[in-house]
Amino acid sequence: MELSDYTGKPCRNKMAYEFLPKKELHVELGTAEREISTVATIEMSSKVLLMARMNNVTISLFPSGKLLVRGEREEEKAKKAAEKLVKALKESIK
Repeated sequence: MELSDYTGKPCRNKMAYEFLPKKELHVELGTAEREISTVATIEMSSKVLLMARMNNVTISLFPSGKLLVRGEREEEKAKKAAEKLVKALKESIK
């Protein structure tokens, strides 16, 4: 999975960017937690949401594959954070 498999857009509050998968997928959040913990600090994990902290941003990952990058105004920096997280996901995407 690459970030090119996602479409990105700024959220309404302009302090977050949303990345949606171009095709339908399912992310196993339990497995994703283990994979993401190699590149970010896990802040919260449940069956419906995984939140991780990477540098100055918080990234929320949903079972649908949706990513929400908060705390970054610059689109390129938000993309880099999302890309790093997506690259860590290997076994969790179905």
